[in-house]
Amino acid sequence: MNFFSGFFKGFGNCFKAFNVIFNKGLWPFLIYPLIIWLITWILTLFGIVLLAEYLTGLIKGYFNIGDSSGFFAAIIAILIKISLFLISGTFSRYILLIVLSPLFALLSEKTEAAITGSQFPFSFKQLIKDILRGILITLRNFAIEFGIIIICTILSFFIAPVAILTIPFLLFVSWFFTGFTMLDYSSERHKLKAGESTDLIRLNKGYACGIGCVYWLFMILPFFIGDIIGIMFGPAVAVVGATISFLEIRKNRYDDVSRF
Repeated sequence: MNFFSGFFKGFGNCFKAFNVIFNKGLWPFLIYPLIIWLITWILTLFGIVLLAEYLTGLIKGYFNIGDSSGFFAAIIAILIKISLFLISGTFSRYILLIVLSPLFALLSEKTEAAITGSQFPFSFKQLIKDILRGILITLRNFAIEFGIIIICTILSFFIAPVAILTIPFLLFVSWFFTGFTMLDYSSERHKLKAGESTDLIRLNKGYACGIGCVYWLFMILPFFIGDIIGIMFGPAVAVVGATISFLEIRKNRYDDVSRF
């Protein structure tokens, strides 16, 4: 289907998620990511500070920058911390997706059950498969996205005007892979193999980008209170929106995957 049509459908479905979350008793799923995020945030922040101090010391020693060069030392420390925070943002997003993978799979299942009335009997074996698949898909997406980020960063460094194109391109890449992860929970539940799920999502990349965009908008809310709101609503809204989108894709047969 048309990319932009799918984008706005996926985007809109995420806001339909509020009705499902609060009217179908799924609101506890807003709390669980917040608890995990707080633990991850504290550990990440502590690790970044220690790593930044270590790297600053190495660079100062290598370039023989003494304590008397306070200004240059401060600039180096600031640049290192900014770079580490930017890189850690990508890492943190994927760590959160990996850690919360079982929770998101369960939320997606409960969402479909609430919407369609379908029941999915619990299977410990299937749960383990869902968790492993979610982790592998997330790691795969991380490797691809991080590789694209590195290539675009190198291009922008050597050809500065290219940044006009690479920055919005990287945004769409981030949105796509986030939406991909959220949609794949439904693909797994409906027994699509990884390759079939990939084909399905590529054919409906607009949906994936729209879902990822909503997730991103929540995650960039400013200040600490914005972080809390973003973590509470971003993942849950994206997962529920992705489930609604997946059911919509199946119903309208927008894809060419034979299993549909």
